[in-house]
Amino acid sequence: MTHRGWLRASALLLGGCLWAGAAGDPAGEVHAMIEGMHAALMDGKAEALRAFFDPAMPGFKRLSSDVSTLLKESPALSTIEFLSDTGTAQARDLELDWRMQIRAYSGDWSVERAARVKLHAEKRDGRWRIVSFAPLDFFAPARGGTVWDLLSESLASLADPSGGPPAERGYVPANFLAAFDPRMPGFDQLRANVTALLQQGDVESSVELAASDGDDRRRTLQLDWVLSVEGHDTGIAMFQRRQRVKCQVELQGRKWRIVAFEPLEFLAPGKPR
Repeated sequence: MTHRGWLRASALLLGGCLWAGAAGDPAGEVHAMIEGMHAALMDGKAEALRAFFDPAMPGFKRLSSDVSTLLKESPALSTIEFLSDTGTAQARDLELDWRMQIRAYSGDWSVERAARVKLHAEKRDGRWRIVSFAPLDFFAPARGGTVWDLLSESLASLADPSGGPPAERGYVPANFLAAFDPRMPGFDQLRANVTALLQQGDVESSVELAASDGDDRRRTLQLDWVLSVEGHDTGIAMFQRRQRVKCQVELQGRKWRIVAFEPLEFLAPGKPR
């Protein structure tokens, strides 16, 4: 049994639980259960989605919390392909190619998530319930919005490198460089460029997000960046540059890090006017 494309909310939801599929057709009933999960995601109904899982399932508490946070912050649309559906009239094992598009309600960002999902469902008292589900973090909250937070904080640190008065701070770009993975290609050159740039003058930046592609673990960003530098003591404009900058970010643990940046020369010191 296979199905490709957008699942539609065609199943009947009663009291947050699914009752659909032809009687005596366990494969059809389980397919309808997945349709019900899709509908709950699309409609942002966390309680309806949780109702498809057995509360005694390993990891249910974490999954329940993830579902609540995810659907509170953003709606999710799904495409699901049934790769396998095997078992009996009382227990079935499914393998799904499941893709979600998660969008912020504000429209500021969207991310895509894909996984090979494996689940085991059992029928008890006439109702199908999922008793195991992997990967368990599939419904974890999206992290797309925090990418822009990373960039915003990094740009702010360029304007005030170490948080102290000019005579004491020494224009050390430590806060800015903390956003980058030290293993990034060209990191040493980037550090040298930014250090020299901050010694040259006070930096101001204006950045607009031109493109953002990827998922909530790895993203490629294109930034329209205007960089201005003024003399430390004079406040006189020294130079300005505009360029499309490309950077790649990756979620490492719980923090985003920039793992590629080009062109590196964008943050090099310039020639005064």
